[in-house]
Amino acid sequence: MSISEAIAVFNKLLKTTNNKRERRIYESFLKILENLKNKDLSERESPLLLKELSSLHLETSSDNSKKYYKQKLTEFKAFLKVELDFTTEKHYTEIGMVYGLMVGTVLGILYGAVIDSNLGSSMGLPMGTSFGMLFGLLYGARKDAEAKKLGRVV
Repeated sequence: MSISEAIAVFNKLLKTTNNKRERRIYESFLKILENLKNKDLSERESPLLLKELSSLHLETSSDNSKKYYKQKLTEFKAFLKVELDFTTEKHYTEIGMVYGLMVGTVLGILYGAVIDSNLGSSMGLPMGTSFGMLFGLLYGARKDAEAKKLGRVV
């Protein structure tokens, strides 16, 4: 399946649904496919992409199309990341925030336990969570800027 054919499939699906969540999934697919169409793919990347689009079976209709296409979108993003080294916009920012939140929460609890077991956790937890998320956000934004600079964002 070519990129143009996949775009046509998702445009057709967009016209047939009124469900907001389904529309969001289809629009995400369309955005990625449009960006891939505008990229200069190498001779190695182009056949891999076409093969992956064919293996996703996008024309297949299912009873729960939202679940089906959400799963296919996740598979497609994983393929782009692993095989072609492409990421979506704000990919690293989202991951950085999650890891920052986890690490910050742990550090906040530890900090609170060291200061005072009663009052420290109520102070340490919000501080650790906030600072962890902030540092994760900054780190992720820096990684996203690097990926964009290298032309690896779709």
